[in-house]
Amino acid sequence: MFNFLRLIAIFIIFSLLISCANENKDNLLLDAEGGISDSPDNNIDDEIEIVDNTAQQIEMEEVELTVEEKLSSELIEVGDRVFFGYDESTISAESAETLNKQYQFLSRNPGISITVEGHCDERGTREYNLALGERRASAVKNYLVSLGVESSRITVISYGKEKPTVEGHNDWAWTQNRTAITFINN
Repeated sequence: MFNFLRLIAIFIIFSLLISCANENKDNLLLDAEGGISDSPDNNIDDEIEIVDNTAQQIEMEEVELTVEEKLSSELIEVGDRVFFGYDESTISAESAETLNKQYQFLSRNPGISITVEGHCDERGTREYNLALGERRASAVKNYLVSLGVESSRITVISYGKEKPTVEGHNDWAWTQNRTAITFINN
């Protein structure tokens, strides 16, 4: 019986402590540094303003990109890849449009250099696809050079079928893998 009374007494004391701690919680405001301010001239509008400023600051930090990230994002927007037909390395009309946009991008950013990666689908031998990927990447380079981009700004590499951009063993995957992709060099 004594233990039971002691347990009830502890429960009552604990309940009083909790209720006292929560009694003025609604009147507390945070100051600009995040500390508790008990100044009587604070009002709820000040608290909302602080929350809004903090939210804006977080958004600004998340939006900040490096110059390389901004340029890469812009290149993706203008089109960073062109596609080829089966066993082809000629530039189609659609690919020419994309490469014209890449040329404009490179003209606006004369200080950057690029690498063009040639890719193939999984059909064909390793050696054949490496050569075909090289022809595709070189076709892109030659087109950009014909528009006026300095040859020294463009490097080509072939991955053949070794680095597919899309996994799969169907027409859609093969179409996506017959490509030349442009990357900005760091």
